[in-house]
Amino acid sequence: MKSARRLALAIAPGTLLAGIAGGIVFPIFPIVGDRVGLSRPFIGAILAANRAVRIVAAPLAGMLADRIGARRTLLIGLALQIVVIGLYVAGMATHHEGAGFLAGRLLHGPGSAFVFVAAQALALEAGEGGNTGETAGTVRVAIVLGIPLGFAIGGVLADSIGDLMTFVVAGGAVTAAFIAASFTVPDLRPSVPQRGSAWKTLREIRDRRLLAVGGLNFALAFAAGGMVLTTLALLVDDRHLHLFGRSAEGTSGMLMGIMSIVDAAFTPFAGRLGDRLHAHGRVAAGSLAVVSIGLVVIGLASGTPGLAIGIAIVGFGSAGLGPSVLVLLGAIVPRDRLGTGAGVLQLCADVGGMLGPIVGTSIIATNSELAYTITAALVACFIPAAIWLQRFERAPVTS
Repeated sequence: MKSARRLALAIAPGTLLAGIAGGIVFPIFPIVGDRVGLSRPFIGAILAANRAVRIVAAPLAGMLADRIGARRTLLIGLALQIVVIGLYVAGMATHHEGAGFLAGRLLHGPGSAFVFVAAQALALEAGEGGNTGETAGTVRVAIVLGIPLGFAIGGVLADSIGDLMTFVVAGGAVTAAFIAASFTVPDLRPSVPQRGSAWKTLREIRDRRLLAVGGLNFALAFAAGGMVLTTLALLVDDRHLHLFGRSAEGTSGMLMGIMSIVDAAFTPFAGRLGDRLHAHGRVAAGSLAVVSIGLVVIGLASGTPGLAIGIAIVGFGSAGLGPSVLVLLGAIVPRDRLGTGAGVLQLCADVGGMLGPIVGTSIIATNSELAYTITAALVACFIPAAIWLQRFERAPVTS
């Protein structure tokens, strides 16, 4: 575990600061879009654009990680994220916010795919024996903590120095992340390099168990990364809620930060629990139930305290599901295909993350309670799949 923690600290400078690039968008752009007259469905489409592109980019990023190494793939992704922030700044500076944000979100697709897939591949490559869940949890904390920082910076700095300067600060952070990752992230490629065509690789890892694991990631991304993150600012604005006197942007940013902080705080414990009980499938099933409860609380909350409690519950459930999904993937995919497996897992998450904003911004305009209730029911439908996957957790990894 000392090795796993060292790896987490090595990945942290890149993934932690890269989270700002995506995180700052959610508390700022829904309000900016409303201000400049963009329709809410169009705002949702822009926020979902990166997910749509990542559906194609994530599997390619995984195969690239298997071929050239996860470290190089991570650095490519960070370089693309620097360009993404530049497009945001250009859109705000030229008063073409819609075009600038759409272009940035489209490029954010491959950029974030390379970063997230590479980080997950590094986590699996570092895992050994019965400590895989704890290793995955340790590395996942380094990834997840970037998101609340992005939310907090996006919401608080937007109130303090304005939207444009907030993006300038984020650009500097991502540039620093690229420089730091160049020196700190190790190369953990397996001794046997990945060979064969892309189509052959996808055929080799085709497995209904992988589809089930991907379904769990889909449910989590649709609920937490899609519905909550893209509609919370609108929900706060519509219900006229405030936290510490902040505007809708600042309030939603701080509330989003609560979810991700709770997620990061409990993730190591969830991974360790799954390892000790050899029950990552059951941990995932319980976590899905917790996420469903949190979504219902958010939908019914009439005040800021109730909304904060619901968001914290969703974060707690996400903490249990995240490392378990990664461990279950490692039990299915051969070691020299871990990058490709992580890419397929990311693809499923991106489908959920793409549909979440589109469905959420469309329904929440008429009935926010219904939007969150439907999402809770969808998440609960994947509980049987998690229970079924429990039987495969201890299956040996082939090479």
